[in-house]
Amino acid sequence: MTDFTFTDNEDIPYGLKGLKCINIILGRNGAGKSRFLRAIDSHLAENSKYRVNYVTPERTGTFQRDGNIDSNSSTNPNWIRQIRRANQVNGNSFKAMSHLALRNAETAYLRRLQDVDARGKSFQIDCLEPINRMLGNVFIEQGGSDFLIRTMNGTPVAPGELSSGESETIALASEVMSFIMAVDPSKDNILLLDEPDVHQHPDLQARFGHYLLELLRTLPNETRNRVFIHIATHSTALVCSLANSQLVAVGTKEFENNIITLGAISDNLKKVAPFFGHPLSLSLSNDPILILEGEDDERVWQQAARSSSGRIRVFPVLAQSVDQQSELERFCDKMLVNVYDNPKAYSLRDGDGVSGQIAAIGCVERFRLQCYAIENALVTTECLAKLNLDWAGFQKLANIWIDENSGHQNITLLQELLAADDRLRNTKIKNIRQLIVAISGSNKPWEVVIGQSLSSVIGNTMPAEDPFSLLSFVGEAATKGLLQTGVTHA
Repeated sequence: MTDFTFTDNEDIPYGLKGLKCINIILGRNGAGKSRFLRAIDSHLAENSKYRVNYVTPERTGTFQRDGNIDSNSSTNPNWIRQIRRANQVNGNSFKAMSHLALRNAETAYLRRLQDVDARGKSFQIDCLEPINRMLGNVFIEQGGSDFLIRTMNGTPVAPGELSSGESETIALASEVMSFIMAVDPSKDNILLLDEPDVHQHPDLQARFGHYLLELLRTLPNETRNRVFIHIATHSTALVCSLANSQLVAVGTKEFENNIITLGAISDNLKKVAPFFGHPLSLSLSNDPILILEGEDDERVWQQAARSSSGRIRVFPVLAQSVDQQSELERFCDKMLVNVYDNPKAYSLRDGDGVSGQIAAIGCVERFRLQCYAIENALVTTECLAKLNLDWAGFQKLANIWIDENSGHQNITLLQELLAADDRLRNTKIKNIRQLIVAISGSNKPWEVVIGQSLSSVIGNTMPAEDPFSLLSFVGEAATKGLLQTGVTHA
């Protein structure tokens, strides 16, 4: 489906032309974006060819279990959709419905695992950790028959004590995940998101955009082709977080014009996305842009910033390749000096076996990791300590694992790591990065381990006696600039 048109009960034509998987509808206040989405929802309510979910902008209440909602939904599977279409969501209802949506997603996930090899799979890692990557000061986890929310230090947080942004993010993520888990490949599945950016800081808006793309990538291509997410928004941060995806189109809703022509996001918008999409970074939050070479690095530094309680002040920006990173470096220097009085940006590249640092480009300070890639930091002293181990302890566990899994395809690389004097500091270990964490007995994603470890060394001085310190692997120049570490050795 590339076009979608219909006429309402008053013979008013509506349409979206040039559809893609995610369709962003921009427009001024009063242009009718919400009315447009509600018209689609109303038109498709009883059409068996479509499966449609509408998420209103009035998302009140508390993210917690509600027995009445459980009972009503169990009695009538269409009850939630009917209540929302009738605009009768009030009190604590909406986010309690979102809580049920997350539980439904959990059930759907577990059913999917019944007929597949489920080793290494869990709802916590595959579904809750993507939500946690959006959050700054809390995380959600499975806990018996319910979900638990804790601070980064492990202190329980009651649902009613969440900030509006945190509560909004968890509820929205639950709605989208439930929708994706229940996609019907025999129908056109339509999700209508009305102002998902409400109550969210620009950082959260951008992370939510990445979260949408992450969920869509879990679907097979033929199934994803039957999914259409229509978003009404004012958020430049959300738009630009989606700008690099081929799955996204943008259109403008004008007053009294209900035919919207969508188009791919232009290359020019993609280039200015870091500035256009995060207008508060330098002017209010003083968060310089940090250009990173790949999604792995972006997730690590997002986690580091979230775990640092505001002490790491950077806005990670993703470059899809080294060439694009160079282009963004040049573009940042040209753009920032014309926008800010004291421009500052950073760029961090993989080591890729190359030693030495690289020169700045104007206001863009450029660093090179002093290891092959960011995952190599997993075997540093601080990251192993985050896993409650030292190197000798990890070697012992790894040798036990090797004896028990002699046929594993990555045994040779793991053995090389254990025997190497430099812990394969300048060797590609991508294939065993999550294996290292799993052997250590942790269910954390490897990016979380490194990100949390980076936040723990802020302000430290590089220890001369430890060649395997995290600061050493990241590099003195980068840690001085990004983590405010000491420049002289202890």
